[in-house]
Amino acid sequence: MSIDYSSAPHAWEKERGNFVALLDLKLERVEHGKAVMRMPYRPEVTNGTGAIHGGAIVSLCDTVFYVALASIFGREQETVTVALQCNFLAPALPPHDLVAEAKVLKSGRRIVYGEVMVYSGTTLVAHTTLNFLNSYAAERPKK
Repeated sequence: MSIDYSSAPHAWEKERGNFVALLDLKLERVEHGKAVMRMPYRPEVTNGTGAIHGGAIVSLCDTVFYVALASIFGREQETVTVALQCNFLAPALPPHDLVAEAKVLKSGRRIVYGEVMVYSGTTLVAHTTLNFLNSYAAERPKK
């Protein structure tokens, strides 16, 4: 399997799903086991204090980590989030976009483990650890 990392951001823009489009997540860079994604600061994704809502930050983390995983296994690999632990370290205040940097730390055949660091400007606002589970058609029960 050969992945063209340089064309991934362009392909992402053409193929992103509805929820990702709603959050306006933009893929900036992909390398083997790594991905960087941006979520623009917009009033529509803020909480009552004007900071970006924690749920939007978690969605950013889940999405960018999927891209990092796909950079290893390919987009055809079926996978699902098993566990996600997000620690919020500071409010994500205007005017800065959020930039999420994902890294796969362990890419087993079934379990893929990694982390995402989220920055607002130079401030680290969240650190997330994730486990994804890869599934394979041959392992599914017969109907």
